[in-house]
Amino acid sequence: MWKDARRRSMRHHEWDQPFGEEVKRDSGGLMLSSYEDGAAAYNRGDYTAARRLWLPLAEGGNADAQTMLGIIYEEGHGVSHDYAAAVTWYRRAADQGYPDAQFYLACMHDFGKGVPVDPMLAAECLSKAADQGHTDAQFNLGVMYEDGIGVSQDPHAAVTWYRKAAEQGHAKAQNNLGTLFVKGQGVSQDYHSAAAWFRRAAAQGDVEGEFNLALMYENGTGVPQNPHAAMTWYRVAAKQGHTVAKARAEQAQQCDKAQEQTQREQEPHVLRDSIEFAGAFQKLFREVATNAPGALHRDPLIASMQFSSLYSPAEIVSGISAAEDAGLSVEQGVICFVMLSAAIEAELQKRGGILQRLKTKLTPRQGARANAHSVMFNYLCERPPGGHMPDLEAFHLFARAYNENLGSEREMRKIGCGGRKKPHV
Repeated sequence: MWKDARRRSMRHHEWDQPFGEEVKRDSGGLMLSSYEDGAAAYNRGDYTAARRLWLPLAEGGNADAQTMLGIIYEEGHGVSHDYAAAVTWYRRAADQGYPDAQFYLACMHDFGKGVPVDPMLAAECLSKAADQGHTDAQFNLGVMYEDGIGVSQDPHAAVTWYRKAAEQGHAKAQNNLGTLFVKGQGVSQDYHSAAAWFRRAAAQGDVEGEFNLALMYENGTGVPQNPHAAMTWYRVAAKQGHTVAKARAEQAQQCDKAQEQTQREQEPHVLRDSIEFAGAFQKLFREVATNAPGALHRDPLIASMQFSSLYSPAEIVSGISAAEDAGLSVEQGVICFVMLSAAIEAELQKRGGILQRLKTKLTPRQGARANAHSVMFNYLCERPPGGHMPDLEAFHLFARAYNENLGSEREMRKIGCGGRKKPHV
């Protein structure tokens, strides 16, 4: 079942700066330095001082101060909870057209805090804030239109408001918009668009977005079927407490054990395939290095070295294993290996600062590796084996497997064992 955020998540933002920094003077033209002083007091937890500094500003009509006093009374910061007082201050700021106050006032009507529960008034307040670009208001208004709460049910309006919030980066709106694309409600059914929105939500850590993206990969809906990617996202969602994702991940683990048993029964054949893959990988990798622009061979740091000395056996084996674990072709595996090597080398130089940037401070092998990775990466971008570069998901799977394999290789050398551990992908 596709999962969306069915219930409105009306809650306050974490507040860390004045809402309206452009408001610098009161009606009498006096500088409102006390507002910033109140903000500083609030951020350090001195709510009594913040309330004392903001109260005269709020009484003078400052919408920022009025909204913050509403939050203080609603949350009980330095005072007893007083929802009625919170509603009063929110309403005074909302009447001035202040979108944050309009959103918070909608929360109070939605949950019946200080006022009777009134979904219609909540929707009205949300609409005013949403029209001003308030993303949480846009998202929650989308949910109300989807569910028909406080307004007539209207999937098209739900899509409109979800899209407005999603395009501003609201993760839950991105997930819900993806769900409507899957269902074809309020919009033409479009699995590719659904997967794209799920991916954007998942990238921000939205647990339902992660789960839905996993479903897309498992079923090959809107994306190429990829069991490895599906399990990766199921496990990410499971770590955040998603029960269905956890169950699917555990089920996959049981399937993996059954497959391992089957593989053991077919070990001679699998071993032969693995050796052939490794040989093809190394052959193509050397061809790339040989055919890369002549700069790779003209560099005196590289010309004096054997190519094999640029990479340790553990690195080569980990790259081959990662390509196999990620289900990549030889061509895509080689590209990912060069891409990851270049990224790692660039990060090492960046962390090393000026000492790494000075050639005199690099050992011959360090200088050779840095130059080799850069030249080979540029070459592959222009002439990728197989005609195309791997997608981002394939690269992430390869990088994860490579790091696990390399770590296993190093750990086994420490304890004096040969071979490598099989990572659980």
